[in-house]
Amino acid sequence: MRADQAEIRPDPTIALVDDLLGGIGRGEIRVPAFQRPFVWRPNQMLELFDSIERGYPIGSLLLWRTNQRVPSLDSIGGLPIPPPPEGRQVSYLLDGHQRVSTLFGVLNRPLRDGPPQNEADWIWQIYRDLRPDPLGSDRYRHHRSGKFLPHLLPLAAVMRTRDFLRHFQRVELAVKDPDQADSLIREAEAVAQRIKGYKLTLVRLDGASIEQAVNVYARLNRTGTRMDPDQMVSALTYRKEQPSLASRIDDIVAAVADTGFGELPRQAVFRALLAIAGENDIMSPRWNLVANYMQNRLHDALPQTDRAVHLAARFLRTGVNLPQAKFLPYSHQLVLLAMFFHICPEPSGWQYDRLRRWFWVTSWSSAFAGATSTVLRKALVEMETFASGTGDLRPDLSDVQPMPGAFTLNSARTKAYVAWESSEFPRRLDMLGQPFDVVKLLETADIQIFRHVVPKDSRPANRLIFPTTPNIGVLAALKGLNLPKDEQILESHGIPVKAWRRLCEGGNGNQIFVDDRTEFLEQRLRAFADRLDVPVFGAIEGDADDDSE
Repeated sequence: MRADQAEIRPDPTIALVDDLLGGIGRGEIRVPAFQRPFVWRPNQMLELFDSIERGYPIGSLLLWRTNQRVPSLDSIGGLPIPPPPEGRQVSYLLDGHQRVSTLFGVLNRPLRDGPPQNEADWIWQIYRDLRPDPLGSDRYRHHRSGKFLPHLLPLAAVMRTRDFLRHFQRVELAVKDPDQADSLIREAEAVAQRIKGYKLTLVRLDGASIEQAVNVYARLNRTGTRMDPDQMVSALTYRKEQPSLASRIDDIVAAVADTGFGELPRQAVFRALLAIAGENDIMSPRWNLVANYMQNRLHDALPQTDRAVHLAARFLRTGVNLPQAKFLPYSHQLVLLAMFFHICPEPSGWQYDRLRRWFWVTSWSSAFAGATSTVLRKALVEMETFASGTGDLRPDLSDVQPMPGAFTLNSARTKAYVAWESSEFPRRLDMLGQPFDVVKLLETADIQIFRHVVPKDSRPANRLIFPTTPNIGVLAALKGLNLPKDEQILESHGIPVKAWRRLCEGGNGNQIFVDDRTEFLEQRLRAFADRLDVPVFGAIEGDADDDSE
């Protein structure tokens, strides 16, 4: 804090949902333009309302109240809001954009019949199922058709009495049983009361500078969900005449995702920007200092970062056959690859091969688990000298272990294993012998597609991506195969016939199946590592740490 800045004390207050929505509707509460756009998924919106109805805390909202006029959004939740009132203080939302947009966009939307006028508007049409609720949180749902169903209460009718009464006039006409209609109305009144009566915690910062406000935000959220560093720097460097850093980074992430590769970790993209702009400590939490002396260099480095990140993503997808960005073992790898391609956009064949080897060695080890600023600074220097042709990449081989001890998708080794397996066995057959695209499945699904063969064994060899017919488990489907006719199905999944025969025996054969398949996969992994000139020593002892940053 500068000497000329007085200490600012946050002022927590309680407000009802209606108070918050009213402040937004009058233009008194605004979202600054440097904030990230609305990115919540539909299920996150549903979970918010379910938490509110249950009385669960949804986190505090941080409002910066000031006479200063800050460029802000002219719509929230897809709904237009009036300009800020003249001659009065305005509160800018520093934390809570996604929650507030959901509340305002759903609850303040005009009540309409039928499907949304704009296809993209369906996410704002959320309903509460008023019937007895056997499925817990499924009582909140999206209803894309907009067709009137008496048991579905549109949340757009909750806050306005006229809309609420109009909706239940239709319910009484549609439901012939008066007792059933009364039951629906009573439940709807209770739901409306819970939403209207929900108490939000607002933390106000009165008269602070933007630097002070961002600093308070970072401190308040040290143990919770924090503002991303690029958002902090965006707040501190925002200029009306140019897009914010956060929005430019979102553009880079979205452009790569549009190629079918999925979303890169945006914080890694920001760190790549810092590195390319010349910042030595890309892990530093003192973002206000970074913003003060690097704001022009950061904006100038955006085009180079955009190009370098795209080249790094292409290398990951085609050079190492990473099926999706979400299986990147360490986000730091993206930062380092972007630095390489920034310096050397057209590597030689030798450099390309060394880069592939470096990727797999670091993925099969704890190279970047809990990496510190010092570790990243050293790795960047090594990558820069390699890219410039004056050095080589010499990753530590002592910790290399290609086969993870347990299948855990937040582990670097498991992500690397998934990438290797999808490339090693690209043509898969389902239980009926029909081919399916394993990479396409990895694009659209997550842990659920990695199905257990036998219970209570966490090793990767006990997981298969193996579509079956409804109500048929993987174990039953495998036992139902007939050899030699179906031997190619086993081969497509890396299952040795001898392992399958022990599986069919049951009992101890289940354990032997996993042992035999593990041995087979380890042999294939060792052969792959040999082709990369990477020695593999010892037996499996455990898994890599999570990529903690």
